[in-house]
Amino acid sequence: MQLNADRLLERLQAGALEAAYFFHGDEPLQLTELGDALRAAAQRAGIAERQVFDADTNADWEAILGESQAMSLFAERRLIEIRLGTRNPDKRGTEVLEQLAELPAGDDVYLVLAGALDGRSRKQRWFKALEQGMVCVGTRNPRPDQLPGWLDRRAARLGKRLTREAALLIADRVEGNLLAAAQEVEKLCLLVDAEHIDDATVVQAVTDSARFDIFQFTDALERSDAARALRVLRGLREEGTELPIVTWALGRALRPWAAMAAAVGPGANVDKVMGEYRIWDNRKPAVRRLLERHDADAMAGLLAYANFIDACAKGGRDGAPWDDLEILTLRLCGARGADALMAAI
Repeated sequence: MQLNADRLLERLQAGALEAAYFFHGDEPLQLTELGDALRAAAQRAGIAERQVFDADTNADWEAILGESQAMSLFAERRLIEIRLGTRNPDKRGTEVLEQLAELPAGDDVYLVLAGALDGRSRKQRWFKALEQGMVCVGTRNPRPDQLPGWLDRRAARLGKRLTREAALLIADRVEGNLLAAAQEVEKLCLLVDAEHIDDATVVQAVTDSARFDIFQFTDALERSDAARALRVLRGLREEGTELPIVTWALGRALRPWAAMAAAVGPGANVDKVMGEYRIWDNRKPAVRRLLERHDADAMAGLLAYANFIDACAKGGRDGAPWDDLEILTLRLCGARGADALMAAI
């Protein structure tokens, strides 16, 4: 069964959970969100156990096949994920994938994830078997004429509606970058109380935040410009910006950096990783420096610290979140002494 991304999200939200899914494509934001939606639906269905197999390199296909034939501990339902990356499976992998595509429906739910695959890969037997035997969603960047509709549907999921003119204005600003588009819509939905958002509201929201915009803060973090980031952060505080908006923007920036840091292991192609996350060419030097400064463990620690700050901002933990944001800023930008400050929190 082939579905588009919006239709699948509707089905998952309605509680329709199938036995097997195959998500593939060249748009990482949609792939990530589809995977997150399926995991959430599995949890709502009572599936607590999740197993992940990274089949991009050195895949243990026998272990994957063995799990498909084994009962889980205490006979609990499982979500079994197989991540293919952008490489074709070998001969044994092809055989295993074809067997998985033909499995009868059972308690377990399978998810096969693949990145951007060329036309030759899509003609392979394993691809066609997954396409026919599983719920299949192929992701791709919307065409320019499709992006306004994509933006409005995204706003609708957040309880807002964009006028055609507002959607066109946002589409023009983000120049086809879906991550930037998603951030723009989420920011507007946080800042605007009205249910319908028109082009004048978009312009006003941009004007209101033009002096110390939260994305100027994250841009300075990405460039490791500690002085600029602190100046913008203090400006946001002085102007009375709601703290949860700042922590939201920080989390949106940190999560892809942490994911890229995790993907950059020994011998990894950093340019390929950045390409998979749609990092624009003019941003690649700054992101490369971030990834060189912070390995996967360090970036995970920063993300955990940001989550702590977010909990403080929302009243769930005691702390001084504005001060903690400054410490995190110094640490992310490589300032001396910031590690000791973080450890003392």
